[in-house]
Amino acid sequence: MKWRDALTMDRVPVLTLVVFLLISWASTEYYLGHAVVASPSPFTPVWGAYDHADAVRLVLWALLGLALALIVPLPGRVASWPSLLGTVGRQVQSLSGLWLVVTFGTMAALVLAKGPYLLHAPQYLMFTAPSAFVSAASVAQPMAVLAAGFLSVRHPNLGRIALGLWLVLLFACATRVFAGVLVLYMVGKFLAGGRVAWPTWLLTTVVTVVLLPIPLHCRALTDHGLIPYARAMVHLVENPSFFTDSLLTTTSSFGFSVPLLVFTSREQSITASDMLISVNPGPGSLVGWDEIMPTMRVHDFIPYSALGEWASFGGFALMLFLLVWGVVVRACLRSVGSNPHPTMAFFLAAVLGMSMLTVVMVTQYNTRAVSRIVSMMIVLTLFERVVRPWTESFLRSRSLRPVPWAGPAAPRGVRDVHAA
Repeated sequence: MKWRDALTMDRVPVLTLVVFLLISWASTEYYLGHAVVASPSPFTPVWGAYDHADAVRLVLWALLGLALALIVPLPGRVASWPSLLGTVGRQVQSLSGLWLVVTFGTMAALVLAKGPYLLHAPQYLMFTAPSAFVSAASVAQPMAVLAAGFLSVRHPNLGRIALGLWLVLLFACATRVFAGVLVLYMVGKFLAGGRVAWPTWLLTTVVTVVLLPIPLHCRALTDHGLIPYARAMVHLVENPSFFTDSLLTTTSSFGFSVPLLVFTSREQSITASDMLISVNPGPGSLVGWDEIMPTMRVHDFIPYSALGEWASFGGFALMLFLLVWGVVVRACLRSVGSNPHPTMAFFLAAVLGMSMLTVVMVTQYNTRAVSRIVSMMIVLTLFERVVRPWTESFLRSRSLRPVPWAGPAAPRGVRDVHAA
């Protein structure tokens, strides 16, 4: 089997986490070898807990779990990349109205969730909406940015407007998704049939690395929101050492995952009961999460990592967690990717966006946060399976046919009318 055949769409999130862990490990070593700690901060205990031998042991356990998740055989066949991209491109371009609603509707939901705190807030992570609404708006963000990329192929001006608005909104929220906006947008454009040259991919990567320190810097400010952050950026860019310091800030951001894994793995206070509560996606007030949440954190703004929580029970538990995570993610993507109907593009964008979000979340957020997103992925996948027969019936009633996997892929950017 060629490596290109093994690199199927459902394996992309798992492979991404493998690469992320290796980059995080290398970034940790670089940061600790070059950084000078001037004053203690909430991050200091985590960096101080780093031990090279423990890091090697835990990272190897994690990589073993991910490797097993990659080779577990799953039912069904996966379309080749040319066939998948050709099909997705045709389907995506026929649903421009949906992408318009998804990207701008999610923006509106985020604005409603933040309220006046979008412009100015005395504290970080302040919202006016209920927590369930806030969670839904947050989970939808990666898919909504992908939708902006989808929209850009048929409606380039609307796509550019959406891209600009997403950069402003996520900058005002000081979320790390802000740094990935351009990547998600370009991926969406590529999947929709748009041509993205390799220099554009290179520039996108460079811009992402440059943008990553910005939300981390903004979180440390005393005032929060779009207005204070914009003022801070003016002074930050004027600082001659900004760009040299940004390399250390970037490596500390990527590298923080491994020290957090080591730090959390040593927390003996985490119990099996805590983990049962963490994997339950129900409301926090009902399942007991609200009671244990204060104890599952290093600091108010630094939660334990899901990797570290499972590693506190040993390397085998860490390996098993990542094996289960990888298999579930692969199964969901494989399922929605087998949908031959135009609805596949919507479900694939949603599940792929959420799965890529969990790649970061398992390394720097509680198991609780990861389990809620994975639960949404499972529900969405099952829902797609339930409605698929109705989709087929609807298409047949209008003398339309689904897009077959077989045969050569259509040229990039060509719309398929699906006429019988």
